Amino acid sequence: MNFLGDSVGYRGSFASTLGNSWRHLMRSRLESAGPVAYGTCAHAHDADGNTVFTSFSNVSGGEDVTFVMLGTNNVREAQDYGAFYSDCASLLDQVRTAAPDALLVVGGVWMPSDGGTWTDCRGVARYNALIAEQAYEHDGMYVPFTDLFDCDSNRHPMGVPAFGEYTTDGFHPNDAGHRAIYNRYRMALGL
Repeated sequence: MNFLGDSVGYRGSFASTLGNSWRHLMRSRLESAGPVAYGTCAHAHDADGNTVFTSFSNVSGGEDVTFVMLGTNNVREAQDYGAFYSDCASLLDQVRTAAPDALLVVGGVWMPSDGGTWTDCRGVARYNALIAEQAYEHDGMYVPFTDLFDCDSNRHPMGVPAFGEYTTDGFHPNDAGHRAIYNRYRMALGL
């Protein structure tokens, strides 16, 4: 099992404990069927330190399942659609090269459906459409999350201590949000 992505996708940030993050909930669920090992967790940063997707050098390969969460920081940084589409394709090409037979599960952006203060709703919808298209072109499945973001109880209250020396910020998912992400993935996988 491999996780690629940003603070929500591979690190599980802003859950109260690592064990309450969606990826640990998924690992626990899959361990009920047999042994589970993580591959590498990977991400890339732009010049301002934001997690974006350009390339990955440490996709380990050999996984049975690879989860990828794309686009949230790219939306926030207003990356050009064409550049994002190319970056997304390149990343998923690398995943498929490293793990050609893996079940590829690609999550959409963790953003409000109306764009919030970061972009307009057309921007969020356009990024999600590009992610979904690339997921399908790489024989993967696409899983959307904007409706989960729109539910305030998945992100609030703010200021609650979380693992990794974070406090909830009203943007990243809290424990309820991580469980909602886990359940969305779980249902998509038919678990």
